[in-house]
Amino acid sequence: MDEQQRATSMSDMPVIKRRSFLSGATALALTGTCSPRARAASDRELTVSYQQSSILFQVARANNLINPRLEKIGFSPVWSILSTSAAQIGQVDYVSDVAEAVPVVVLPLFPSLAIYAVEGPSPSALGIVARKDRGITSFSDLRGRRVAVGKTGSAFDFLVQALASVNLKLSDIHPIYVPESACLQAFRTGAIDAWATFDPFFSFATALPEAHLLGDGSAVKMRYNRYYLADSAFVQAHPETVTTFRSVLNDAAAWVRDNKSAAASLLSRQWENMSIDTVTSVLQHRTFSIRSPDASDLDTLQAINDRYAAQGLVPPGRDFKATKIIA
Repeated sequence: MDEQQRATSMSDMPVIKRRSFLSGATALALTGTCSPRARAASDRELTVSYQQSSILFQVARANNLINPRLEKIGFSPVWSILSTSAAQIGQVDYVSDVAEAVPVVVLPLFPSLAIYAVEGPSPSALGIVARKDRGITSFSDLRGRRVAVGKTGSAFDFLVQALASVNLKLSDIHPIYVPESACLQAFRTGAIDAWATFDPFFSFATALPEAHLLGDGSAVKMRYNRYYLADSAFVQAHPETVTTFRSVLNDAAAWVRDNKSAAASLLSRQWENMSIDTVTSVLQHRTFSIRSPDASDLDTLQAINDRYAAQGLVPPGRDFKATKIIA
């Protein structure tokens, strides 16, 4: 398997699965089948759903940081990969990190979810690249160009902000909405002029000989945090689990910061032997700083929602100031 195939195989998996469960979640909301999870507390199982791209959870599991701590407080973790089942996200106690824009879609569908930890900011983990042979050297040059991006993701939010920074709108370009794996192929073949994307695709794209970096999230002062979610009813009943997970995340983050080479090797194996150079770039783009959520995160989500509403992607008038956070 060559590098392009490896990047496509590993990274496309969580992207497609996230898109699938979000679209399915919409269907569940419309049919009214999204009901609160009811599960006996006496079984002492704690369910966790994560993605292959969840760096800190991958590190924590590989270094055995989670199971012993949960067992110490009387819980046995049950792990699952976020799949195409929309109901899954409403049936687990803890959900691994999701990118900054994802809660704007997920939280209105699953109001029982609460944000319990934040990783970031990491604005260098996403950006826009253009083909060198198209004469595009700035955001302004994107006018009239074909720009590939995944719709409603954080890269889409960045693209909207990047265009606004030079007084352009989406209508001034030709946005091409396709999955990340298709974006990669389209960029390499020259079917598109530019590509707004996120890691690990972003790290892979910036290393391509035909790619020119127009800018990353820092160009528009984007935070690009990652949010960790939990079922608020479960947390209220078992607050000690939040303390445990925060401690796990902090220790995993510290290990990555202090052992970048070992972390790159570990993740390369987890990500179907993605090249060490690409994984190292991904790690360099992340701050791996963990904190509790606060009001500024609700402001960030509200701003994303308002930008999406202006594009007709979500209903207008939604208020994220009431989003549950566990401080």
